[in-house]
Amino acid sequence: MIKTVLVPVEYTFCDAHIARDGSEVEATSSLTLGMDTWHLCLEHDVTFGRYLCDALGVPTENGATLTEPESVPVAEPVSEPEPEPEPEPEAVPVGVSGPAPARSVMIAGEVPGYEWDDAREAVRRMGYEVVGRADDSTVLLILGDGGDRNGTKLRDAAERGIPVMDVRESGRFKSAVRSGELVGGDPLPEPAKVDRSAMSERERNRAVRTWARENGFTVPTKGRIPMHVRHAWEHRDASEGKAAAA
Repeated sequence: MIKTVLVPVEYTFCDAHIARDGSEVEATSSLTLGMDTWHLCLEHDVTFGRYLCDALGVPTENGATLTEPESVPVAEPVSEPEPEPEPEPEAVPVGVSGPAPARSVMIAGEVPGYEWDDAREAVRRMGYEVVGRADDSTVLLILGDGGDRNGTKLRDAAERGIPVMDVRESGRFKSAVRSGELVGGDPLPEPAKVDRSAMSERERNRAVRTWARENGFTVPTKGRIPMHVRHAWEHRDASEGKAAAA
C-alpha cells in the first residue's frame, strides 16, 4: 500500500533578492556582521564577497590580515674621531715688551713755507704724532713764526724739559723733512706779550688763526674769522692763566 505523507519543508530565501524585487530565491549562505545576519543566494554571496574583499582585503585563516613587515634601517655604529692634539702655546721671549708708543711733537706758530695742515702732515709722515698739549710721549717743540705768543706750549716745554727746534729761519724745516730727522737744541724763548693795539689787521688775523688752530678751533685759511674765535683769542690770557693755576 502506498501512503503519501506530507512533511513540511522550511526554505530560507535570499535577503538581497527580497530587498531588490521581492523575488524568492533560495539562500545558500549567510553573512554575519556583529549581531546581524543576512541570508544570500549564490549570486549575491559572490557579489558581496568580492565587495568585502575589495574593501577589507582577503581574510586569512585566523581572520586577521597579514601585512608585510616594514624593514627598519639599522644604523651602523659610527666611530668617534680621535681628538686632535691641542697646540702647544707659543713661547714668549722673556724681556720682550710690546711696541713702544709713538713719539709726539708740538708745533707752535706757523712754519715758514708750509700751510698749517701741510706742516703737520709732513711731521706725521716722519713717524710722529702732532699734539696740542705735551704729555709723556712728547719729545720736541717745533717753534714757528708767532710761536713765542703761545704761552701754553712754551710753559709745557719748560716744565717738562722738552727740546726746541726753531724753524723760523726759512728752509730749516724743509731741510729737516728731507733728511728725515727733527733735531732740537735751540733756546726756548720767553712767552711774548702781545700788544694788540699796535698790531695791524693782517698781523692780528694771522695771530688769531695761529692761536685758534693750536687750540682746537677750526678757522678758514682765508676770509672772515668767526666771532667766537676772535672772542676766545681776546680773552686767551685769562683762560691760559686759569689753566696754569689749576
